[in-house]
Amino acid sequence: MKTLKQFLTPGRLKLMTLFSLIALPASAQSTNGTFWSQEMIFYTMVGLVFAVALLVLLVSIYVLQLLKAFVRNDMTEEQLAAYEAEPSFWAKLWQKWNDFKPIEKEGEILLDHDYDGIRELDNHLPPWWKGLFYVTIVYAVIYLLVFHVFETAPLQEEQYEIEMARAEEAALQRQGDQTYDFDETTVTFSDDPGDLGAGKKIYDSQCAPCHKVDGGGSVGPNLTDDYWLHGGSMKDIYSTVKFGVPDKGMISWESLLNPEKMRQVSSYIMTLRGTNPPGAKAAQGDLFVPEEVPSDTTSVNND
Repeated sequence: MKTLKQFLTPGRLKLMTLFSLIALPASAQSTNGTFWSQEMIFYTMVGLVFAVALLVLLVSIYVLQLLKAFVRNDMTEEQLAAYEAEPSFWAKLWQKWNDFKPIEKEGEILLDHDYDGIRELDNHLPPWWKGLFYVTIVYAVIYLLVFHVFETAPLQEEQYEIEMARAEEAALQRQGDQTYDFDETTVTFSDDPGDLGAGKKIYDSQCAPCHKVDGGGSVGPNLTDDYWLHGGSMKDIYSTVKFGVPDKGMISWESLLNPEKMRQVSSYIMTLRGTNPPGAKAAQGDLFVPEEVPSDTTSVNND
């Protein structure tokens, strides 16, 4: 049997030290350097407590095995034979956790029920099952206190609002000191090839999964006809891109794209009108008649 000194080899000590150096800082900060939410810190600390408790338990078991070996060495042959005849610690623990009734004593818990010769035993739930049930009760109490009584951690809706605020802040940081002299009420179509090319790249990567690469529509509506659910003008399209349509599953792109990129992709979407791709989705919404149609509306569709 290995001693504790033999078990704690230099390699294992280095591994344990490395784990502690990595786990503790990671529990306080995320990969992007921002502090985790209180909820994540709470669960991380609970996990660390359980990990430490498990480690202490394993060390205790190992020390008990060492003491057991020392005691066995001092026993006589008669004492050793009597000791080995007794059930092991694990056998006793297994019996205790399951609370088995010996076969020869099953008559004591035999019920009067008789189903075609099949008799029923009055067995109780195993202690391990009841223990897990009690753990779930304790966890529910802790959850209630943390999230609803003391409100030390945000609920799902609050966490969503926090993440949205972070995303908005990140978008503002990406935009930096850039200022734009237009919004959804004053934006105009851009026929600049550079803007349309940039808009096509954004469309292909972000919009095509729902509207198809050719704009014919899939999960989202057809963007090539004259029928629009939320208006077909440049201002309407820009507004739809900016604010999204949450009840239809379209997110707001305001936190992911700056105004210039939203103008570029909106301009590109306007160039899809009238292309009539094969297999296009049926028309939806109201007929929109543009006041003025952008020139050269198909110049970038086949790039």
